[in-house]
Amino acid sequence: MVSPLTFLRTIRHLRPRQVTGQIAHRLAGPAQTPETISAHGCTGLAVDRVWGAPSGEGAAIDGGQRAALLGAPPYDPRAAGWQPEGRDPLWLYTLHYHGWINHPAANPDEIRGLLLHWIEHHRAGTGWEPYPTATRILHWLGWLVRHEGIVIGNQRRFVFSSLAAQLGHLERHLERHLDGNHLWTNLCALVTAGLVLDGPYPEQVGVRWLGPLVECVADQLAADGGHRERTPSYHGLLAEQLLGVVRALELRPSGPPSLAVALAEASARMIRVVPAFTHPDGDVALFGDSQLGLATGPRGLYQRAGLPLPEGHADAADSGFFRRAWGPWSVLWNAGGLGLPHQVGHIHGDALSFELSLDGERVLVDAGVGTYVIGDDRDYARSTRAHNTVTVGEGDPDQHELWASHRIGGRGRVSQDEAGDARLGGRVLGFRAQAEHRRTLSWHGGALRCHDTILGDAPARARFHVPASASVTAIDGGFEVESAGGRRFRITAEPACAWEQAPARGWTAMGQAAPRIALTTRLPPGGATFSFTAA
Repeated sequence: MVSPLTFLRTIRHLRPRQVTGQIAHRLAGPAQTPETISAHGCTGLAVDRVWGAPSGEGAAIDGGQRAALLGAPPYDPRAAGWQPEGRDPLWLYTLHYHGWINHPAANPDEIRGLLLHWIEHHRAGTGWEPYPTATRILHWLGWLVRHEGIVIGNQRRFVFSSLAAQLGHLERHLERHLDGNHLWTNLCALVTAGLVLDGPYPEQVGVRWLGPLVECVADQLAADGGHRERTPSYHGLLAEQLLGVVRALELRPSGPPSLAVALAEASARMIRVVPAFTHPDGDVALFGDSQLGLATGPRGLYQRAGLPLPEGHADAADSGFFRRAWGPWSVLWNAGGLGLPHQVGHIHGDALSFELSLDGERVLVDAGVGTYVIGDDRDYARSTRAHNTVTVGEGDPDQHELWASHRIGGRGRVSQDEAGDARLGGRVLGFRAQAEHRRTLSWHGGALRCHDTILGDAPARARFHVPASASVTAIDGGFEVESAGGRRFRITAEPACAWEQAPARGWTAMGQAAPRIALTTRLPPGGATFSFTAA
């Protein structure tokens, strides 16, 4: 049970509409029962050119009869049901996204049967909650733009009547109690459907929600274009959704032109900021609740935008993400705070953490995230000790007061001090910490250096994590590491420190374990400089 003070420190940052919305949500329960599963006013598609389906989530097995989701075995919802018991809530959400229906291996006839089965057999339940409803609408639209011709007669009426009902349900249950990426996705789905679908009802929907979407985007983006929840994977997902709205507006202009211009400019900024948290392999750094291998990752997003993925230095100063190309190293640096103070569900205690690629291979990595289920793995993934930064205080306290799966009570204070071509610097004072941690990363004389100091009288421990597939050998003052790809480098400390080496948990994505090796040392009173030298 969370303490009353922790609870108060959490809710004091919420917006008034979130507080009232949370109370109503808890009293009424999740919006799983629609007023109707079939509604009038949607007659077909309004675009006759390819709009472009959202990126898929999951793999289509047996033509789409079964779906492989989040690392779990393939599942057949028509045989085993749309509301199986005992499943991870995120997996159940993902099942109802229908993200595999546009997978290259999906058979259109198989998918048509799947949609009709869902309409007939999932009349209430998880799939009708607002977020899976919004996400599913986008995937259905992408599928229909390519395959509308095989949906004929009564089947056509069932599908478009279901879409009208889903839109009406979503309109009545916007997730204002959560805000953040949920509200963004709700609005993108409504506006996109209003542009892509034909009929009097979707046209009204598009007009009604275009302005609120523009306001939502302006509210949630930092000046540099980074989404303020500060989780690179979610940034990519939301950027793709916004790009879909912009493409739909190009095909079917609607509303005041100024609103379309505002969204196009925001979309371009979201794409430009991506290199600041992207490794040379074309995927994101594992900051916050980020995952590898998603179709909405940097490479896929840039391909969708028809642009080459930039290399070299990259700054997203307002968002607190930086990339430096120093010799053979690519440095990904996280010096930002909590972003949206009222929606911090995907923030970790990872301030001043960094990841490294050596000659294009990831060799220093954060823990990542493998689950949203409350428990030890979720607690660890969010903790400060799971990241390449410093814990300050006895017992390795976290920078923020982390609790449940997505909650933060008391907050640490983070600031960036420097962002030069050859030097990065920042500081963090953790919640109730007795001392401030300062860190600088620099490139000088062919060496990458990390200098850590503690301003105050408190014990501190620095941690650096390498993949468990690496070979780690103790040497004087540190370690020599050889990666799975054959890259060799050394980590040494000045002054000399007593090191520990231990296995640690890690993940590349939901349900995808990727163990780490944690290299840990206690900082001496005057701090220490850690050198990373390529062999």
